Amino acid sequence: MTTEQILPPDPHLMESMRAVGYTLQTAVADLIDNSISAEATNVDIFFGDQPDPYVAFVDDGKGMTAEDAIKAMRLAGASPMKSRNPKDLGRFGLGLKTASLSQCRDLVLVSKHDGVLCGFEWNINHMIEQQSWSLLVLAEDELQELPRFNELAGLTSGTLVIWRNLDRLEATVGDLSSSFDAAMMDVKSHLALVFHRFLAGEHGLRFGISLNRTPVQGSDPFLESNKATQLGPSESFSVDGERIDVQPYTLPHLNLMTTAEKKRAQVAGRVRDSQGFYIYRGKRLVIWGTWFRIAPKDDLGKLARVKVDIPNTLDHLWSLDIKKASAAPPPQIRDNLRRIAGRIVEPSKRVHLYRGRIVQEQSRTSPVWNVVDDRGTFRYEINRQHPALEILAEQMSPNDVTQLSAVLSLLESTFPVEDAYNRLGQDESHSPLQPSAPELEGLASALWKAHKASGGDSEQFVSAMASIEPFALASAPAELLWKVVND
Repeated sequence: MTTEQILPPDPHLMESMRAVGYTLQTAVADLIDNSISAEATNVDIFFGDQPDPYVAFVDDGKGMTAEDAIKAMRLAGASPMKSRNPKDLGRFGLGLKTASLSQCRDLVLVSKHDGVLCGFEWNINHMIEQQSWSLLVLAEDELQELPRFNELAGLTSGTLVIWRNLDRLEATVGDLSSSFDAAMMDVKSHLALVFHRFLAGEHGLRFGISLNRTPVQGSDPFLESNKATQLGPSESFSVDGERIDVQPYTLPHLNLMTTAEKKRAQVAGRVRDSQGFYIYRGKRLVIWGTWFRIAPKDDLGKLARVKVDIPNTLDHLWSLDIKKASAAPPPQIRDNLRRIAGRIVEPSKRVHLYRGRIVQEQSRTSPVWNVVDDRGTFRYEINRQHPALEILAEQMSPNDVTQLSAVLSLLESTFPVEDAYNRLGQDESHSPLQPSAPELEGLASALWKAHKASGGDSEQFVSAMASIEPFALASAPAELLWKVVND
C-alpha cells in the first residue's frame, strides 16, 4: 500500500529563489505593480544608507489586514490560474517575495487597514539559522523603529515595504555609499517608461511615483506630444474571446526631435534598436523594442512602433515570466501581428525615402545627386543634367568640361557613405548647411550671367532654376530668381 511522507522544502530554497533574474529596476517595478493593484494613488520610494542601507516603499492603497498580509508574504499566495481583476497586475503570487529578496536578505512588510497596523518579516539569515520557514511577527514597538514608518503612520491606510541587508544590490552596483544614487536614477528611468500610461492617468485615476520626494515624470516612447508623430490606423482582434488592441505609430524623423525626445525614443539603446512592438498588460509596459522575429530590424523601419494592449486573462498564452519582463506571443496572436507588421513599417520607410529623395520620379525637383542601382549594389552620382551644371558647361571649352567631369568623378568616388551610415546608426542628426539668402542670390546671379551670355531668356532661366536644388529649398524661389534677373 502506497504511503505518503510530507517533505517540506529546506529553508535554503529561499536562497535559491533569489536567482530568478531580477534586476534592481525590474524588482522595484514589481513592487509598484502591487501598489497599483491595491488602488494606491501615490507611491513614495525612499533610499538611504543611514543607519544602514535600505530601500523603502510607501503607498496609500487600501492596505491589508493581518490575515491578508500573511497571505501576501506566503510564497505563491495566489494561483496564477485564478481569475483576476482586470486591473490586477499580479500573476504568480511571488512578486513581492522574489523581487524583494533578489536584492536583499531582509524583507519587512507593514500594512495599515481601518487604522490597524500589522507587520511581518522574512529574514533569510534567521530562517537558515532556525532551519524553518519562520515568518517573524513584529510587535508595535518594533514597527515604530523601522525606517520610514512615520510615512505610513500618517496615512489613513497603506503599505510599507522595506528592503534591508542589501547584499545582492551591493554585489551588483558596488559600494552603496557612492553608487546608490546612480543605481536609483536608472530605476527612475525604468519606472518612467514602464508606468508612463499610469503616470498620465490613462487608467482613469490619479497616480504618482516619487523617488526621495522627487516626482517621476512619465516617458512616452511614442512621442505623442510631437506634432510630427504619425498615428496609423488602429485595429483589434480577438483571441479566446478576449480583445487585443493594436495602435501603430511612426515617430518623427530624428531632425524633428528635440534632444529630450531623442533620448526618450532610445528605449532599447539606439532608435533603430527600439523599433517594434510595445506590449502592455493592463496598461503596464512589459515588453518593448522587438518584432518577435516577425519582421527584421532595419534602418528604414526604425521609426515604427506599435502599441499592443493585452488583458491579464491571456497571461497563460503569452508565457509571461515571474518578472513580467519576458513573454512570447502564442501562434494565434503572432499570426495577427505578422499580418499587420509589414503595413506598420511602411510609414517609417516613407519618412526616410521622402527625405532622401530616393523615389525621384515622385518629385518635380531636379536633384544634385542621383542614386544608381546596379545589380544589388548602389552608388551616388552627381546629376550631370542638373541645369546649373549645364549652364556652366555652355560657357566652358570642351577641355574645361572634361576637367570638370573628372573633378565630379573624384567627388563621387570619395562620397563618405559608410561614415554617414555609421553616424545615422548612432542616432546623430544630419544638419546640412543651408545657404543664406545672399549666398543663394550670389549663386543665382552667376548662373544668370552665364545663361544670359549664351543667349538664354529670363523666363526659361527662372522656370528651370526654381525647380532645382538649392533654389527649390528656398521659401519663395521664383521671387528670389526674378529679383536677381531684374537687378
